[in-house]
Amino acid sequence: MTSLFSHAPEPEPANFREPRADVVETCLVPRETDEAFRGFHEYPHLWWPADFTAFGEGTHVEFEGGALVETSEEEETVTHAEVREIRPGELLELDWNPGTGSATVTISFSAEGAGTAVTITHTGFDAVLDGAGQREEAEALWRNVLQRYGRFMGGR
Repeated sequence: MTSLFSHAPEPEPANFREPRADVVETCLVPRETDEAFRGFHEYPHLWWPADFTAFGEGTHVEFEGGALVETSEEEETVTHAEVREIRPGELLELDWNPGTGSATVTISFSAEGAGTAVTITHTGFDAVLDGAGQREEAEALWRNVLQRYGRFMGGR
């Protein structure tokens, strides 16, 4: 018989894990926001790092049909992201690696001095398999992407 003052057993602890921080990378380019946006959205095939492609050298990366698509020299394709929202000169929001979880990449463009601050924020690592590994890869990817993009747009 249990006493009136007995306590229920403590619940089993939930599988708690520390939330994974978002990846946030920023660069400043000496262009107005509309031109900075066009450089990112219309010309990735001219600056996207080959190290971060599925097919390597000779690949063609572009926004086409509402997605960021890569095409090999043999005409094979892979979709890296689907466009969720687009506001020219301001914002490009992507569903990154569609079908693998809920990772979101937001590229924002804001006037800063005589140029534009371009900020990439990659979120959702807690919702995808191997979130820690994907976060590490995303950090390297976006740092490299912004370095290449910044040089393409005349930044230092």
